[in-house]
Amino acid sequence: MGYRPLPILKVFILALDISPSLTDAWTIMAINTGLVTTLFVLVITSLATGYGFGVKAQQLPFSAEIGFSEQQFSFLRWWVKLALVIGVLLPIALCIQAWGQPASLMFWGSYLVVVAIQLISERVFSQWLVSSVVVPIGFGYTAFRLWQLLDGFTQLSLSGLPLLGFVSVVLFWIANLVMLMTIAIPTVYQGQRLQE
Repeated sequence: MGYRPLPILKVFILALDISPSLTDAWTIMAINTGLVTTLFVLVITSLATGYGFGVKAQQLPFSAEIGFSEQQFSFLRWWVKLALVIGVLLPIALCIQAWGQPASLMFWGSYLVVVAIQLISERVFSQWLVSSVVVPIGFGYTAFRLWQLLDGFTQLSLSGLPLLGFVSVVLFWIANLVMLMTIAIPTVYQGQRLQE
């Protein structure tokens, strides 16, 4: 199904002589998602740059390298594979499944673009600045992705297997946020370093 403006909204739009094509789900979601996503990417890129330079100059209480133990590193190798399956391949399958539904295609397309931008950002910034920059980038993008999914849940009509897939994606990103807060952030945070 997708987003449908209330009939009273259509009357209001027509009364204001606004193009009825603006009530089309594709147009409304493209404007909203594109603007919000662009602003988010600009903000997170600025924050990541500030983090990288701050850590390099030893002005922030974070380490430049990620000091995972062997056990944590082994867990994270498994976690990255799970992220690929649930966070990327499952949404691609949901996008293909929703092929005839413009609102769903727009949503999953935006989701996948944000995932791609995150992966590129993590790669570029970790090579250019410090490797630990992947932690705040991952945290920021995961929080944004959860907001995207919440927004998508209110916009899309899901049932059956697509709903189960959608819920699986949401639960994985919630778990990813918990993992970042319990494993990754404590590994790079060194609060006592600035106090010494």
